[in-house]
Amino acid sequence: MSNVLKIFALLILAAGGYFAWYAAYAPNPNDQIGVALTRWMPAPIREWGCGKLNERFPNQAPTECSAAAQSTSI
Repeated sequence: MSNVLKIFALLILAAGGYFAWYAAYAPNPNDQIGVALTRWMPAPIREWGCGKLNERFPNQAPTECSAAAQSTSI
């Protein structure tokens, strides 16, 4: 595997790991990196993350987890 593919795979794993941590354990629902990653996640993963955030922060979930934001995908 070329070095470029290894770096790309590492970046994908890092972003996915950070998003999972953000959704399940972050102390702040408006973490800038977590919110940005939420926008770029595929719909099923975004729904899981938003579900976790809405459970943990019922009145503070980021706008990316609103019904209007989830109905549109990038």
